[in-house]
Amino acid sequence: MEYSLLTVFALIALIIIAIFFAGRYYGWIGKREANINGQGSPYLKEIIERDRQIKNLNVRINKLAELNSRYLSFMFKVPSVIQRLNTTLKLQEIVLSIIELVSNVVLTDKVELFMFDASNNQLEKFYVNGKTQEEKLFYALGEGIIGAAAEHRFVILSDQFNRIYNKKQGNGNSQPQYSMAVPVIFKDRLLGVIGIGEIETPTGNESDLLKMIADMAGVALFNQIVLNDAQHKANTDALTGLNNRNYFFQMADRYVEKSLRDGTAISVFLFDIDNFKHYNDTNGHNEGDKLLVELSRLLRGASRKDSTVARYGGEEFLVMLPGISKEEAFTYAERLREMISQHAFQHREKQPLGFISISGGVACFPEDGDSINKVIQLADVCLYQAKSAGKNRVFMNKTRQLQPDNIGR
Repeated sequence: MEYSLLTVFALIALIIIAIFFAGRYYGWIGKREANINGQGSPYLKEIIERDRQIKNLNVRINKLAELNSRYLSFMFKVPSVIQRLNTTLKLQEIVLSIIELVSNVVLTDKVELFMFDASNNQLEKFYVNGKTQEEKLFYALGEGIIGAAAEHRFVILSDQFNRIYNKKQGNGNSQPQYSMAVPVIFKDRLLGVIGIGEIETPTGNESDLLKMIADMAGVALFNQIVLNDAQHKANTDALTGLNNRNYFFQMADRYVEKSLRDGTAISVFLFDIDNFKHYNDTNGHNEGDKLLVELSRLLRGASRKDSTVARYGGEEFLVMLPGISKEEAFTYAERLREMISQHAFQHREKQPLGFISISGGVACFPEDGDSINKVIQLADVCLYQAKSAGKNRVFMNKTRQLQPDNIGR
């Protein structure tokens, strides 16, 4: 029994000693590993840091590759866009080309062009897809970031604008925001401003690239303005500002084609000023010119925008009313005649009727004639009848059998 107890005590002692030395041993191992880990932490941090740097470099490389792709696309498109800019006379196509170039340089959700109107010193937004009255948007010189770029004639960034002007962007009318405004100038002449929305992943080169695009846009817009001015002068009567005979027949060809395609009418109102020779002889030719200008202003204001109003020659005027029936055109002509007879023209009391009056005729295509020339001839016959009936009246053609060839005025 004693032997058994001694054996148990001995075993217990051995277990205690084993636990003690095991504890010392594992404690030493733990310290050693801790030392090793402590010595390895700088290397581990370096590995982590290098991994982070590699990831950042990959991100930058990807961004540079994307930027390079955009710039290459831009450079490849420049020649074709320049060709379009140099060959097109349509403002809408020029604006679309400008927007296309800008969109290839910067990633943004907004590219807009504001055209400068020197007559009122305002920049009005050009709408590529048309606009409603509520959408009209304009800036005065110095107003908002768009107006500031126009006034100072250099590229303005939004942070520069906010810092310099110490106010919010826009003109206070809930206008869209712009991160950059680039003036479009040609030979010191301000033509407009390109407004750029928020730019994604800016590179810092946007100003220089957009300035280059603005220079190209300036050349194209200037050419378009000059050519349009020349075309306008070729189609406009120099004295009254109305369309001339040449333009009238250009538009007549278009409207006749549309009329035949859609089955719509084209009414024509031809009139002249009663006793105009008497007015000139009594008051002088300068006063006669003033009368023509004043009457043209009234005529333009009383006519629809889609009507073609022309000075046909001397004191004769011609109005083409597409999509308007002969009866409706007669109502328009009567209203215009009444308005002119009541207007306070200079020297009106010296006229034989005591006021300025007109006489005219109305005819319609294709109801009265199978060409605009024939319709005008029939309207001229009606004008002659109105003169013969006492002047200051309008007659409407009622029969296609009426032949104007042998009828004079």
